[in-house]
Amino acid sequence: MHDDKSNRITSIMTHAPLETANSSDNIDTIIRTMTVKNKSSVVILNDLKHPEGIITERDIVRRLLFESKDAKLTTASEIMSSPLISLNDDAYIYDAALIMSKYSIRRLPIIRDNVLLGIVTATDLARRLYEENNNDPRLHVISRASSVRDKKFLIWNFMKELFDMYDQARKKGSPLVFKIKDFKSTKMPILLLGESNVFDTLREYEKARGYISIQNDTVAPTSKGLLKARETPKDWD
Repeated sequence: MHDDKSNRITSIMTHAPLETANSSDNIDTIIRTMTVKNKSSVVILNDLKHPEGIITERDIVRRLLFESKDAKLTTASEIMSSPLISLNDDAYIYDAALIMSKYSIRRLPIIRDNVLLGIVTATDLARRLYEENNNDPRLHVISRASSVRDKKFLIWNFMKELFDMYDQARKKGSPLVFKIKDFKSTKMPILLLGESNVFDTLREYEKARGYISIQNDTVAPTSKGLLKARETPKDWD
């Protein structure tokens, strides 16, 4: 049984200094920083150096790449998640789990008096859960559920990107077959779905739904997929 101190959020968080950026910084600079320093998120500070938002890899994919914005002309304030959802450093691990579940987020900055003290991620929570319950078979159920969720996220983004590319290619009279390696969605760092499993996931989806046809390293929509793409709203499950 852990004592009170070991149940505090500070016992599992990554402590400051953390990677931060200003709200006026352009996204190109932020992406370069995240790449060089191997970070999956950056906390955004306002002019007073107070935390006011966060940018994650998913924010970049959803709000920059898929909206075809120019990274050099887009500032952090335009795509960051704000207002910032955070916790005080006297909170408990259980509090972090509740907040992450309620708001469907994976990173939770820890703040006191407008000062960034650290950050807790879903991985931190999972690690603590495993340490305390590594013999509990229910952990395997949690792992499978997370994997299914991440595969659905990949498929939804991949299919959206495919039909955007298809529409553009058709207008230009270009070939309607696309290299899988050119898809931004296949390069997204995903929580439990490793990069090596992305292609297998697409193959499984091809067989299960028949919306796409994969040949070697290329993909094209099938007639069934084209019919599906005309439906509103699109549901690629």
